[in-house]
Amino acid sequence: MPEFHIGVLATFAAQIIGAAVTAVLLYGFNRQYRKSYLQHWTRGWAALTLYHLSGAASMVLALRLRLPATAPSRIIATLADGISGYLMVGWFLFGIWEFVRRRPIRMFAAQRMLAALVVIGVIASLLFINRAPISEERYLTRVGVRALFAAIGFGTVALTLWRARRNRPGLGFSILAVAFFCYALEQLHYLTIGLIWAVAGTYLDFALWIGVADFLIQAVIGIGMIACLLEDEREAAELAAVQIEHLAYHDALTGLPNRPLFMDRLIVALAQADRSSQRLAVFFLDLDRFKDINDSLGHTVGDALLKAVAERIRRCVREGDTVARLGGDEFTLLIPRTDNVEDVAKVAQKILETLKIPFFIHERELFVTTSIGISIYPNDGLDPETLLRNADSAMYRAKDQGRDNYQLYAPAMNARALERLALENMLRKAVAQKELIVHYQPLVDLHSRHIIGVEALVRWDHPQLGLLSPAHFISVAEISGLIIPIGNWVLRTACRQLRIWQKRIDYDLTLSVNLSARQFQQPDLVEQIRSAVNDSGIHPSSLELEITESNAMQNAENTSYTLRELKALGVRIAMDDFGTGYSSLNYLKRFPIDTLKLDQTFVREVTTDPSDAAIVSAVISMAHSLNLAVVAEGVETEGQLAFLRRQRCDRIQGNLFSPAVSAEMVEPLLAEKTAKLA
Repeated sequence: MPEFHIGVLATFAAQIIGAAVTAVLLYGFNRQYRKSYLQHWTRGWAALTLYHLSGAASMVLALRLRLPATAPSRIIATLADGISGYLMVGWFLFGIWEFVRRRPIRMFAAQRMLAALVVIGVIASLLFINRAPISEERYLTRVGVRALFAAIGFGTVALTLWRARRNRPGLGFSILAVAFFCYALEQLHYLTIGLIWAVAGTYLDFALWIGVADFLIQAVIGIGMIACLLEDEREAAELAAVQIEHLAYHDALTGLPNRPLFMDRLIVALAQADRSSQRLAVFFLDLDRFKDINDSLGHTVGDALLKAVAERIRRCVREGDTVARLGGDEFTLLIPRTDNVEDVAKVAQKILETLKIPFFIHERELFVTTSIGISIYPNDGLDPETLLRNADSAMYRAKDQGRDNYQLYAPAMNARALERLALENMLRKAVAQKELIVHYQPLVDLHSRHIIGVEALVRWDHPQLGLLSPAHFISVAEISGLIIPIGNWVLRTACRQLRIWQKRIDYDLTLSVNLSARQFQQPDLVEQIRSAVNDSGIHPSSLELEITESNAMQNAENTSYTLRELKALGVRIAMDDFGTGYSSLNYLKRFPIDTLKLDQTFVREVTTDPSDAAIVSAVISMAHSLNLAVVAEGVETEGQLAFLRRQRCDRIQGNLFSPAVSAEMVEPLLAEKTAKLA
């Protein structure tokens, strides 16, 4: 039977103080770094403190005071000793697992395992309670079994840390692995004492020396944990620095190089090309109508599409080429060595063909094209900024040529780009200085010959150039985004003017207003229309909104949803420029459309071109079968008028009766009501 030693009690005191200090240190580190594995380690050291404290108390109560095992104080100390001993092992294991695997353990699983350890500790503490101060059976179940569990756990930890140290530089892993291995061996000592005591009846008393060894090993474990923490923070700081550097030179969405890195590589490539008298090519790519996809389907779909596009472009080029994303839907490509222009053209054509293959994003089939501008060193520039600017100018030329093509830079393109920029600046000033005005073109009913409404058309009253039609500035307004405020202003101005005419001339007058592609994709379009109608005081049925066929078909599902929302307001819907796009008759039936507007390109030749005459006749017949009204645009001759009457066209507008004129000039025509038609 073991005897009471003051020296053993002193080692207990040293272990208690050491464990408590380590727990406090780790608690302080955890408050600073907020690491989940530090929480487990802190709890483990707190449990170890309680384990040593309860062990010392049990020794005093059993060997010094000779209290029976069933005494309440001994039961409390025994339970605290048993439970804390198992929990200490569990928390240390959880912490090491999280530290090595770099991910937290599942909370539900951890709670279940800790509960199981508590139950085991309670059972082991209460087995073989008798009146003897201490017995070999109780020692084996209380100390020996826990020691076996701790030896297996700490041995596994040591092996795990030793293997992981190869991928984690620093001494922390090695120190902690060796310390836990020694701790596992030391735990086997307690098991050995219990087995010898149970079999041979002899108690081997090494408590004093084992206590000293225990204190030293625990101190090394504490030092190893702190060293591992500091090394982990150093690795995290290095990783963060690498990530920051990567983000500084790469696009966060696609992972491609960004503008600064692209320019750096272009500078290096120019220096190499100059030394070896080689050519290089710079591509500037801009996705066609990407904003429509982004606005209609949302940024999540847009971002996924950009990543897919970036990956396809990257697969089209060689390993030494650089694909970069400048921002938005703009990409650049650097080909550092090229022998002739034909090779550059082949790369551009390959990219165009690759992007034409449908994309499947979030269970949607999307079609994307791109416009590409190309500049070549040294012909088109000698420095990075000039080459990129000229490639940009060539890209705009590709846009002007109908999109989905590539253009090589030509010096005249810079003049065009400067002209476009100047026009955009003037247009911004025109909006601010209220140089834009609204003209109105009468809409005539062919059956009654009455003017039933007007179409609102924007004009620019330029101080130097005079009155400009939309053909001179609408494309720039679309590209720059100015079409949004311009369109809203036209809508509100025309609605207020209509209300004046309805009060003064005819309450049944209607108004047609064009919606641009950018306007139609705005998420607050319905609210804008509602606000304009309510503020002006007109009845919603007096307003007809015109959308072009090509814009309607870009995203048929979204178009159908938006049109139904607009119809719910009570406004009417017209499809403008019908016949110039690629409408599916099935979608035409599904869209809540009231009116088809025949494009003037078909009306112009109805008296001389049998094909146009057949198309116009077929469209009118089809529209009437769908209960749609038909408006013929651009009627300029008596022959066109006579043909349209024979085909039972519903309404016309055109210069034959009146061009688009100011509100003051159109008002007398509205007052006469009856159009003077042959």
